[in-house]
Amino acid sequence: MSRSTFQWFAFTSITLCLWALGILSRSKVNGASNTQIFVDHEVRSRNSSIPARDANIPFNFDNKSFINEHSLTAILPVTEKSLPNLRHILEPLVHPDTASVYLREILLVSQDCITSNLRSELFTIMSQMQFTRHIQCSIRSWKDTLSESTALIQAALTSSSEWILLLGQDGLVKLDEGTGWTLLNPPTTALPLGPRGIWLFQNASCIPPSDTPLEASYLIPPFIMPSSLAMHAGEHTTSWAAFGAYVSSLKFKDAQVGGIVLPQPSQTTHDLSWCSSIKHTVPHDFFPRLDSKSLFDQWPSSSPTSSEVSDDTLLLESSPIVFGILFLAIDDLNSFAPVACRLQQRGHTLQISLYDGNSSQVHPKFGFLEHLMCTLSYRALSADEPPAAWLDGLDSHPEVIVTLSEMTDPLNGCSSTSIIRLPREDLEHTQWMSSLTSHEWRDWNIPQVTLSIITKDRPQSLSRLLESITDAKFFGDKIDLRVNMEQSSDMNTRNIIKSFRWSYGSMFVHHRVIHGGLLTAVAESWYPHSQDAYGVLLEDDVELSPLFYAWIKMTLLRYRYGSNRGQAPQMFGISLYQPKNLELDLNGRRPFNASHTLLSAGSDAFTPYLSPIPCSWGGVYFPEHWMEFHDYITMRFSEDILNLSQIIVPDVRSNQWTRSWKKYFIELVYLRGYVMLYPNFPQQISFSTNHLEVGSHVKIRSMEKRESFSVPLMKLGGGTGAREVDLLDLPNETLPDWTSLPVLNLTGVPTTLDVLEEAGVHKYFELGLCGDLSDSGESKC
Repeated sequence: MSRSTFQWFAFTSITLCLWALGILSRSKVNGASNTQIFVDHEVRSRNSSIPARDANIPFNFDNKSFINEHSLTAILPVTEKSLPNLRHILEPLVHPDTASVYLREILLVSQDCITSNLRSELFTIMSQMQFTRHIQCSIRSWKDTLSESTALIQAALTSSSEWILLLGQDGLVKLDEGTGWTLLNPPTTALPLGPRGIWLFQNASCIPPSDTPLEASYLIPPFIMPSSLAMHAGEHTTSWAAFGAYVSSLKFKDAQVGGIVLPQPSQTTHDLSWCSSIKHTVPHDFFPRLDSKSLFDQWPSSSPTSSEVSDDTLLLESSPIVFGILFLAIDDLNSFAPVACRLQQRGHTLQISLYDGNSSQVHPKFGFLEHLMCTLSYRALSADEPPAAWLDGLDSHPEVIVTLSEMTDPLNGCSSTSIIRLPREDLEHTQWMSSLTSHEWRDWNIPQVTLSIITKDRPQSLSRLLESITDAKFFGDKIDLRVNMEQSSDMNTRNIIKSFRWSYGSMFVHHRVIHGGLLTAVAESWYPHSQDAYGVLLEDDVELSPLFYAWIKMTLLRYRYGSNRGQAPQMFGISLYQPKNLELDLNGRRPFNASHTLLSAGSDAFTPYLSPIPCSWGGVYFPEHWMEFHDYITMRFSEDILNLSQIIVPDVRSNQWTRSWKKYFIELVYLRGYVMLYPNFPQQISFSTNHLEVGSHVKIRSMEKRESFSVPLMKLGGGTGAREVDLLDLPNETLPDWTSLPVLNLTGVPTTLDVLEEAGVHKYFELGLCGDLSDSGESKC
C-alpha cells in the first residue's frame, strides 16, 4: 500500500482547509466489462426461502482484537445534498468527547462542482466546533464522471493508514450508537465489515439486522476494511457489487462473499431506508453458487499484509495484452525491435504490420525480422488492405497500437485503443519504453506537459536553452511552451522569442508590465488546468539533455499512472538535475554525491531517490502540489496567520532566502512531508545542467563555482565516456517501486518518509496550528 502525505489539519481553528486541498487523479476509470443489470432490493427475514448464512468467523465480537491506535482513515463523500448537514455529520467523528483514538484522519471527497462551497462551509464549521487534536482533515476532489464507489476507493489509495472506514453521505448519523462505536473502534478483519449488506441469489436481498455476524455478497457504506484491499481494485470499483466480487475473488475460489455484516441487536430499532432508497448495479455473472461449507475456516485473524495481497493481484499488472505495431518499412521495425522483443519476451502478443499505401503489391505477404534479441514476424499490407480493415480482421483487437506520426489517416476510427504515434527519427531512441508495464502503455496519452521558461536579460543563455529544447525527443507528444518575460527584459531577449518557432504544440508568451522579481516570475510562470497537467519550470541559464522528456515520461507513467495511480501522493515533482552540492546546511554549501551516500546506507548506488529539496534547475511539478503552493505562499504573504519572519523549517540556510520562491516551497514540503524524485545515474549524468549565469541570485561567476554546479547531460547514444550511460542504467533496468525508493532529508542524510512526515506534524503543532483545547476549554491557537 502506498504512503500518504500528512493530510493538512488546520492553520488555526478558523483557517483550516482554506488551502488544504489534495486532488485525486482525474484520469478516466474504465467501467467493468461485464454486462450489468439493475436489480431492486427487498429485506429478507432470517426464515426466508433464501436465508443469509451465519459467518463462521474466527474472532469473537465480545473478545476481539482491535486495530492499532491512529491507524484508521475515515473517507466521507460530500455531495450537494449532504453539504448543508456537514457539521452534524462531522461532529461525532471529531468532537473530543466522542472521537475515537483509532481515527487518524478524515478525507472529505467532494464532487468537483461543490469543492469551493465545501471549503467555505468547512471554514465556518472549524471556526465554531471543537476538533480533537490527533485527527487530521483534508479534501479530495471527486470527478463528476466517477461513481461514488470509485471516488472513495481512489481516495483510500492516497492514505497511509492501515485501515479504512468508508462512509456513506450521512456518515454515522443514522446508525445506532453501538454500531457507530464498533466502526470507530473496530476489530481486525480481513474482509469488509459493516452493518449494511446485500446477499445475491436470483434476486438481491438486503440483509436484516441479526444478533450474529452474517455473510454478504457485498457491503454498502459504512464499512471498515484493510487499506490493502484497495491496492489493485482498478476497474472493480465501478459499483459496490463489483468491489465485493473483487474482494471475494482475492479470498475464495468458489464462494461469493465480499463482506461481513456486523451483529446488531434485533431489539434495537434500525434505519432500513438505505435498502429501499437505492439501486445497485450488479455484474450479470456475479450471482453466487451457494455452498454449505464454511467459508471462513482459513480466514486470517489479522489483516493481510501488502505482500500477501500483492501475490494475489500482481497478475492484474503482469497479464499479457495485445499490441499492434504498424510501420511503413522494415527499417522502422528494426529500429523499434529492442522494445518489441522485450514485449514479446514478457508474454505480450504482437500483431505487426508494414503498410505501404503507395504500392498495390508488397512481397512477401508475411515476413520475419531476425534481431539479436528475438525473431519478429510481420504482415505486409498493400494499398488495397488498409490498416483499419486489418485491425477489424484480427481475432484480438490491440489494446495499444504503436505507429508512426506520419501515419495518421489509416487509423481513423480506432478510438477504443491507445494509439501511440512516434516520429520515425525517434524510433532508435525508444529502448527505455521496454521498461513500461502494460498499464503504463495504456495510459501513454493522459499526461499533459507544459514547458515554462522564465527569462529576463540573458539572451545568449535563452538561445542555448531554446536550442536544447528544440533538439530534444518528444516521441510524438504534444508539448505546449510558455515563455515568461520580466518587465525589464532587453530587446535581444524579446527578438529571440519573437523569431522562435515551436512545432510541438502551442506557444504562449507572457510579458510583465510591472516588475515582479524572480519569486513572482517563478510562482506565476505556470498554473495547472487539470489534474493531468504538469509544469516543467526552466530558468534561462539551464540546458537540457535531448532525452529529458523521455525521463519525464517514464517517471510520470511509473509513479502517477498505471497500477501505481494514487500510490505516491507525497511525491510533488521530478527533478531533471542531479545535484553535486547541498546548499541547505547551516555551515554552508558542501559537495554531495548521492551514490556514495546511498551505498553507505545499504541502497543501490545508482537508484533514483527521494528528497524534499525542490529543484529550480529543471524540474517537473505536479498539479495538486503546485496549486497548494499557490495557496500556501498567498497565506504566508498575507501574514494573517504567521508573521513573514516566522521560522518554519529549523536549521536550514533557506530561511535567509527572503526573495526566493524555494524558501516557501521548502516550508510547505517540510510541513507536509513531501518529496521530489531525483535522478542518480553513473558519472552524475543528468537531464539538465546549470551554467550559473550572473542574475538575481548569482553575482560572481567564477570557473570554480561554475564547475561545482555543472553536470554532464545524457546524450542520445553512441560515442564513449558519458554517452554510454542511458535511461535503463537503473536497478534491474527499470524504475524502482515507490516503496523501494531511498529517502534523504533536506541536508542529504538518509531517512524515511514517516520521519519526514512526523517532523512536519511536530512543527505544525509547535507553531500552534492545532485547534486544540487547553484544560480551561479555550483554544490554544
